[in-house]
Amino acid sequence: MSDLARVAVVVVSYGDPALLERHTTRVAAALRPARIVVVDNHSTDAHRAAVRALCEREGWTGVFPGTNTGFGAGCNLGAAAALAAGAEVLLFLNPDATIDAESAVRLVAAVEAEPLLLAGPTVLGPDGSVASAGLDLDLDTGTMRPWRRRAEHPGADTLPWVTGACFAVTRELWERLAGFDERYFLYWEDVDLCARVRAFGGRVAVVDGATAIHSGGGTQRAEGSRAKSPAYYYFNIRNRALFARTWLSQEQERAWRRGAVGAAYEILMRGGRRQLLHPVRPVSAVLQGLRDGRRDRPVRVMESVRELRATTNPYIVQLVETLGQRDDTDVLLFSFRRALAGRYDVFHVHWPELLMTSASTRLRRLARRLLTAAFVARLWLTRTPVVRTWHNLARPDGLSRWDHRLLDALERRTRHIIRLTEQTAPPLEVPTSTILHAHYRDWFERIEPAAEVTPNPRRALYFGLIKPYKGVEQLLEAVADSPEADLDVRLVGSPADPTLADRVRAAVSADPRISAELSYADDATLAAEIAAAALVVLPYKAMHNSGALLLALSLDTPVLAPDNEVNRRLAEEVGEGWLHLFDGTLTIEDLERTLKAVAAGPPPGRPDLSAREWPESAALHAAAFRAALLP
Repeated sequence: MSDLARVAVVVVSYGDPALLERHTTRVAAALRPARIVVVDNHSTDAHRAAVRALCEREGWTGVFPGTNTGFGAGCNLGAAAALAAGAEVLLFLNPDATIDAESAVRLVAAVEAEPLLLAGPTVLGPDGSVASAGLDLDLDTGTMRPWRRRAEHPGADTLPWVTGACFAVTRELWERLAGFDERYFLYWEDVDLCARVRAFGGRVAVVDGATAIHSGGGTQRAEGSRAKSPAYYYFNIRNRALFARTWLSQEQERAWRRGAVGAAYEILMRGGRRQLLHPVRPVSAVLQGLRDGRRDRPVRVMESVRELRATTNPYIVQLVETLGQRDDTDVLLFSFRRALAGRYDVFHVHWPELLMTSASTRLRRLARRLLTAAFVARLWLTRTPVVRTWHNLARPDGLSRWDHRLLDALERRTRHIIRLTEQTAPPLEVPTSTILHAHYRDWFERIEPAAEVTPNPRRALYFGLIKPYKGVEQLLEAVADSPEADLDVRLVGSPADPTLADRVRAAVSADPRISAELSYADDATLAAEIAAAALVVLPYKAMHNSGALLLALSLDTPVLAPDNEVNRRLAEEVGEGWLHLFDGTLTIEDLERTLKAVAAGPPPGRPDLSAREWPESAALHAAAFRAALLP
């Protein structure tokens, strides 16, 4: 009998985790000691929290990507976690499917005896009827036939495949295949996988005596309901064409194109005629699937930044550059001419208020508001989706009523949100991706290093724009109220208004322990200032996520920042000794305590920022842009 301890069951979950509770728990009990790996393709924060709790309760391995990666990509993530933990056989199973121990053992024994075999069971419906016992895809016509009908079509050019709802492969075959093709996102990725099995000299088979029960469509419709989701129609139609472009001869692909409308109608009718009483969403998904199936070009994304200058936020520059290196994304920079008359698929905005307010005179601000109103109208007329990276929890002060109305209209056109932490709770109920703020190490490696500097053990550095909410005034007051404290406090950055600038200059004049450079610091200057400090202090009154904090850690300098859930998690992520926290308002005791801790035991190595690499960030952004285009 095969050893199930060598097996990992990979389940990709999306939506209601009740499916996992109902089905996967039974599988885990039946297949013990097989490892269970659950990938939660984020649908809502509540569902994610429930999946986390379930994994912890059951002792399963949980994988939690920041966005809905799609079925194939989710399987790839789960398989990577399983193989890293030592699994030698992967059993992929839908969250609305179950398999008994005897059937699982049969599948495992089959692939261990034939390492290049992709083995599936006979899949039964909840009523015991055969839902799938292997299918042949006729490559000339695009039609599907059960294997039992092969005798009716002798000599047909067919591809045998088994459903991705349940199948087993060895580590050897999976690594040779390099997993699912993630372009499919949902549906047809199992057909493509079987095509690659055959291309690599392997075989696809249904194992005698092995059965699985599949409710079917549990993540795309309510169990027991016939109607399908718009995503079901869109991806089945779009991916049928994608498969044809990938695998067929020109003659076969032309034949599939000629039959595309008929195939799309057949796919639509799988949901029944009753859905046509409300036809807009299903028919729109069908038309969009037909349209997108005929094109194979990158997604054109217009970023909200106008140009990449020396003063542009390095986060934005690195994002634009890294996205520009991908084959699936074309990045365009913003101009009102392009926004109103150009061709693009998605608008990606970071700080939307800058569309209206980044002008120096009243007349120019009026012109920007008029142009922004025309731009928002164009987005609505062309149904162009907006993807919003949610940096701030609230809108800035000083906006006019007109500005708020324009922002409201832009938010109503927003189809996807990117947040930088899981603790961000945007007020819009749209699909949300969590994409961690990537680091600045690559950025500062471009800068010619200055002469080596020994950090001043007394120096605490604040850098960045000096604004009221950043708590610089409280920092200065704490230092002034403790004349006996042995400190060297340094401020580098531009004040937001003349009143703040005057207060800083007065503090510098009154206290030799305080120094300041009240101007924009270029990257080389900033790197040198951080290198000379023992500690970066960010005395913010409120902090949600901070690029300055990541920048300091990227340059291997400890940071003192407010105590909150985001920063506590970041402190755990980067390693002990790198991020120190203060509660409430920063005090002189907080500063002295942290400087002494850094001097007594400098943290070893470098902060762990491995979860914040730019290629991975760009891949998740690209997935979010594609998701915004979906019906």
